[in-house]
Amino acid sequence: MQPKYFFGFIISFIVGVAFENIFRFGYSAGFLFVFLSAILLPKLWRGSHVKHGFFVSLLLLGCGTGILRVDVSQAHTDAHVLDRFTEKMVTVSGIVLDEPDVRENYTNIVLETHNVLYDETKINLDTKPRILVRVPVFPEILYGDEVTMIGKITLPKNFAPEENQKAFDYRSYLAKDNIYYQMFFPSINVVSHDKGNIVIQKLFALKAWLMGNIAQKIPEPESSLAGGITLGAKQSLGEELLQKFRETGVAHIVVLSGYNIAVVAGIISWLVMFLPFSLRLVVSALGIILFALMVGGGATVVRATIMALIIILARVLGREGDALRALVLAGGVMVFANPMILLYDVSFQLSFSATLALVTLVPVLEKYFTIIPSRIFREIVITTFATQIFVLPLILYHMGSVSLIGLISNIFILPVVPFAMLAVALVAGFAWVPLVGSVVAFVAYGVLAYIFLAVDFFARIPFAALQGISFPLWALAIAYVLLGYYIVKNFPKKVFVPDDSDF
Repeated sequence: MQPKYFFGFIISFIVGVAFENIFRFGYSAGFLFVFLSAILLPKLWRGSHVKHGFFVSLLLLGCGTGILRVDVSQAHTDAHVLDRFTEKMVTVSGIVLDEPDVRENYTNIVLETHNVLYDETKINLDTKPRILVRVPVFPEILYGDEVTMIGKITLPKNFAPEENQKAFDYRSYLAKDNIYYQMFFPSINVVSHDKGNIVIQKLFALKAWLMGNIAQKIPEPESSLAGGITLGAKQSLGEELLQKFRETGVAHIVVLSGYNIAVVAGIISWLVMFLPFSLRLVVSALGIILFALMVGGGATVVRATIMALIIILARVLGREGDALRALVLAGGVMVFANPMILLYDVSFQLSFSATLALVTLVPVLEKYFTIIPSRIFREIVITTFATQIFVLPLILYHMGSVSLIGLISNIFILPVVPFAMLAVALVAGFAWVPLVGSVVAFVAYGVLAYIFLAVDFFARIPFAALQGISFPLWALAIAYVLLGYYIVKNFPKKVFVPDDSDF
């Protein structure tokens, strides 16, 4: 498929999703765009502008498809199933649907509700609405536990806007995961265990064993950071430490990133090098999927996993597309699967933007950094600068803050993250081996301790971050239009314009 058709359809689809989420046109607008695409196609094919006609028709079809996808997704939700029980004391029974999110003073769990007991009447639910439940850290609740809870069902409330910051649409943020209700510290009774998906249960059990090895050999807070960067463990570092990571612009290393998925994909491919080519690709794909399930499958992980699978498929077909197409396709697939992440999942926006910076902005900026003699150090500086610039408008829009020291701190911290990840992985796998476990734990602790020392040092610098910055939506749009124009005008042509026969 020619590049302009490929990018045109996916971008118009995303535009349709965005407009429908904001303006709520309804099914009629979606069908209108699809109808216009179908009715204009024969007319536009006539004459000397055949290719342009097909392109216009494709744009209309993509936009209409995006609008309809949003409407279909919102027509099949559990948004009002439990409305009659809100603000009432009820007994709900169900299954813990996901890995518990352990914080400093509490744990969040997602309950798939099967029935409700109210006023001595038990009501079995045809659908299984999800409730976000805040519970104490102890006793521990696990994925797949069947539980009953006695408490008050409430509707999520949006966060009030702070000075020079927009209000956080918490209800939409939860709705993207089909969560429309909350409970706070109910009375809990665990009825049984192991009621979830058997594969996911085994993967979470493996993850718990690996995390136990890490906790056994590495003390806190280094242990929580180790679990986050290696296994995506949802363990809180505490608000004070997290704030330091934010102020120094390195909060993204606290959680699992797309880089980790790339490393895992490389390791799996290396381990199965002895297999035939096709079988090696199949095993690699399966290993990446299982790892993504084990670490929880957040936006960053899903995007990186989809990209890795696309690249593997391209290798099987012998048609290895460029990175930009793989990224855009990954983003389009994720938005199609869940249209609400486009506007309401900040993690998806930031991770996608950071990767887009690596693909598009880095080649543009390379010519300005040729003065740096070391190739490795030059790549670190360029990628850090590109990603910081690219995600800055989003950070200003959502958070109203900016790290003034972020570029420098990332240069000193990011290069050691791969070493930390490798050392922690060795600890997780070999902690039970007496001498080997102690040696790799010592190395891992040293690297993690360096990260904390660097973060603390940069956080102490006066005016390391600015807070309370007003950055409205129109400013966000202008920033990315200007940035996109700059990239298009300056991108190396031999790389930016792929052959039409590709893909």
